[in-house]
Amino acid sequence: MTGGEEERVRRVLERAKEEYGFVPLVSEIMSDRPDLFLPYSEISSGLFFKPRHMDRKTAELAAITAGAALGSENCLGVHIPQAFKLGVSEEAVLEAMILGAFMSMNRSNSIAFRCLKAAKEGMK
Repeated sequence: MTGGEEERVRRVLERAKEEYGFVPLVSEIMSDRPDLFLPYSEISSGLFFKPRHMDRKTAELAAITAGAALGSENCLGVHIPQAFKLGVSEEAVLEAMILGAFMSMNRSNSIAFRCLKAAKEGMK
């Protein structure tokens, strides 16, 4: 790691700690590979700290919805407290979680029902 990379990695990790109160494990592990971590952190920062077409609260709610849909306990553990910190209501967080769970359920239903339909059509 070059001196410049080391300094950039340090600043990114400090920013994460300021925002979240800790350094997320993904950032901690990836920081050993600045060639991967720095571009990854730029994407993350652009999405969560400087979104262009939505506000930060909406970005956090989107992350919560996705985290619920994917069953990602660790992501939810980062983004729910962050949403609260930004002033998102508990009701909005709960609605985002239920929306994600619903989308996940519908994905499963869509796959299963298409398999059922194909099997029934194959019996004709």
